[in-house]
Amino acid sequence: MKQTLLFTKLFVLLALCATLGCRPSLGTTVNLGNEIEQVMASQSQAWNKGDLEAFMEPYWKSDSLLFLGKSGPTYGWEKTLQNYRKNYPSPEAMGKLTFTLIKTEKLSKDAAFVVGKWHLGRSIGDLEGHFTLLFRKIDSKWKIVADHSS
Repeated sequence: MKQTLLFTKLFVLLALCATLGCRPSLGTTVNLGNEIEQVMASQSQAWNKGDLEAFMEPYWKSDSLLFLGKSGPTYGWEKTLQNYRKNYPSPEAMGKLTFTLIKTEKLSKDAAFVVGKWHLGRSIGDLEGHFTLLFRKIDSKWKIVADHSS
């Protein structure tokens, strides 16, 4: 029930902002963009070193973390980490990760919405797709509370 409520709140918030045209000030957007870019850069650096725990650091360490991928929803930080370990068991499978941010939008003082592309350069065949992230500021740090990657 808790996870369904989080998922519902996420999409209601996104729908309201789309409908009401939520727009942050330019200064806020620039600062937010830099903060989010730093988080994403730290993730790709950790991934490229093969350090999945450090890659997962920006994710909310909660059973309510939502990851939505091709296999459907996964709830929880530990379960998400287990799935990454299972799907990327070796440096060859992990490859080199790059992110391209398409849109970063502040929804409130402690929430942000990010759309982007991911690319894995691998000797066994490249992979790529898109992602939508919902960030929340928790304990003064931007944390990913929902991730839809495809």
